[in-house]
Amino acid sequence: MKKIAKWIKSWEWPQEINDNVKLLLEGGETLHICCGTSEIGDVFVDLEPYRPDITKADMRDLPFITNRFDNTIIDPPWKLGYYQRFRPFYEAVRVTKIGGLIIYNANWIPYAENTELLDVYVRRDSHWGNISVFSVFRKVSADPGRRNE
Repeated sequence: MKKIAKWIKSWEWPQEINDNVKLLLEGGETLHICCGTSEIGDVFVDLEPYRPDITKADMRDLPFITNRFDNTIIDPPWKLGYYQRFRPFYEAVRVTKIGGLIIYNANWIPYAENTELLDVYVRRDSHWGNISVFSVFRKVSADPGRRNE
């Protein structure tokens, strides 16, 4: 049996996942929320920054203007309660330009009425191991109930 599990640092994706996420990006400026130690993106945000180039910020209240980024990657903590899951996704959508991509990694698939779900990828690192779901969205319209800033 081929071994597929890998020993990796906490908050770090295996290289194959990094490579595939990079292939999804469409150019322009990329924000990476809950970035951990990842180097994918141009602007990095985490509540516990590991490098000086990472902005310390809460994923539920990002310090960026609306419609700034061409791509947004978010990998929130997976133990969020049901009602804690909404705000981080809405914030990721808010800061993404209309027409931009949101790549969301979790064990649930979020929803916002101003996004379109394009693709879903399932990640598995080991036999019988937990999975994660990479949901890829396009922001199709302005944020409902919000003025553009």
